[in-house]
Amino acid sequence: MSFNKLILASGLLAMTLVFTACSSSAGPAPYKPLDLSNRTESFKQGARDGCDTADGDYTKNHDAFNNDFEYHDGWFAGRRNCQGRPR
Repeated sequence: MSFNKLILASGLLAMTLVFTACSSSAGPAPYKPLDLSNRTESFKQGARDGCDTADGDYTKNHDAFNNDFEYHDGWFAGRRNCQGRPR
């Protein structure tokens, strides 16, 4: 095998290993609705607003978001959860 063919074969092998190492065989996690049964009303409202935001309708009560941890936590949980749900 000539030196150029050896270099080419080595390069192709290296590229193949790099691209196959970066792929994942697992798909996205299945969507699971948030369990809001033991949450405060403030968390629930934040989750609804965060979900609306994930759906493209930016919704946030800025006063509650900045001053109410439950609303703040609920908003992020709702946005994160609704980004992965099927439509």
